[in-house]
Amino acid sequence: MKKALLLVLCIFLMLPIAADSYSLDAFISGVSNGVKGFGLGLFPLGTTFGFEKYIQLFEGESKAEFQIELAFAFNNRTLDSNYDYLTGRPVWAMSSEERRNASVFGNEAWGDRSLSYFNPRSDIDIYLDQGFWKNPLYDEGTLFNIKVGLNARYAMSLEEVSYSLPGHGGLSSPVFVYGNGGVRAPFDAPLPAYPWLSGSRNVYTDYLYLQLSLNMDRDTPTDAEPEEGLSVDFLLEYGPWWLLNNITPEGIQSDFVRAVLYSEQKMEIFSVMQDNGWYWVNMYVGHSDNLSYVWGSAIPENKLTTDRLRGTLQDRVWVHFTGPQFMAGDCYTNIELNLYNTLMFGGVANEMDGRTRAVELQTVFTARFQLKLFGFIRVEYQVGYDFIQGIWPDRPRWWQNSGISFYVSI
Repeated sequence: MKKALLLVLCIFLMLPIAADSYSLDAFISGVSNGVKGFGLGLFPLGTTFGFEKYIQLFEGESKAEFQIELAFAFNNRTLDSNYDYLTGRPVWAMSSEERRNASVFGNEAWGDRSLSYFNPRSDIDIYLDQGFWKNPLYDEGTLFNIKVGLNARYAMSLEEVSYSLPGHGGLSSPVFVYGNGGVRAPFDAPLPAYPWLSGSRNVYTDYLYLQLSLNMDRDTPTDAEPEEGLSVDFLLEYGPWWLLNNITPEGIQSDFVRAVLYSEQKMEIFSVMQDNGWYWVNMYVGHSDNLSYVWGSAIPENKLTTDRLRGTLQDRVWVHFTGPQFMAGDCYTNIELNLYNTLMFGGVANEMDGRTRAVELQTVFTARFQLKLFGFIRVEYQVGYDFIQGIWPDRPRWWQNSGISFYVSI
């Protein structure tokens, strides 16, 4: 019955393709580079692209959007040494005696092995989004949207690419296997707290989702325009074990339900226009709240929250300032100041006995500067200050990062 339900849903999601014609509009929204020796870090090996089509499903209403989005990413990850891989118990919840006897990555028995590994992965998102009625602040938008979809991910955890270089790239020994190819302990047995790292380490997970949205905001075409209005979203994700989440020999990789309630309010402060309709400057302020909670016995890696606590309540306040548009409508700068207060609570995901409970607070201030040029170059600098870092007894600290990225839309 459940497999039949899955088949019916897939057919339902694919029907819009045949509703009009088989042609779909394509787009590319981003690219990413390789890791270390993989492509020498120069070539675009990861990307996000998709196909979309708009179909008239209901007379008198806006067209529904059918979209297939594909994403590929290649980067290095680090083994998490903060949880017992047999029990899922976090280190911060253990006594001194328990810490000495814990089964964690990177302890004394780990030897000289690296904690870093290569993590190529791909995602596919298929959804149908239907809007109803008119958005009072944006003529081309809809007041209420219903979105249903299926999201799937395939990921591999492999040895670092540097091992293929002469001298193993300075790395001493592999993480997952011996020199003869045999799987090292503890990866040769089930890892309840890290199911994606056991056995073959080839992981497939998927989930269904339903999103309901109320849109009473000005949906601006680009970030150059000031934003205004109110929006509310409710998201429900369902990834049960029977939805092909147990097809690998390692057993169940996903079995969860996640609910998210998000509210956002924005208010324009001022705008100064150029004669040609572009902006000299504009500014708006925003506020949002995000409440989420996840249930289930196996939470996949991409659905784990910080410190693995099941519940999250995040409050954000920000000010957004946009500088003049120049040369072209998509050439401009913006500065954004953010204050995040995040409260995490509840049990620890993937802990076998569910014994640990915690509440923690994180407070972060960030400032971001962006320069966007011609719709495909983005230069960004970001600085932040961590006031409160939750469970971990770290002192407040400054941090910064910068980068240049290239993106394209077709």
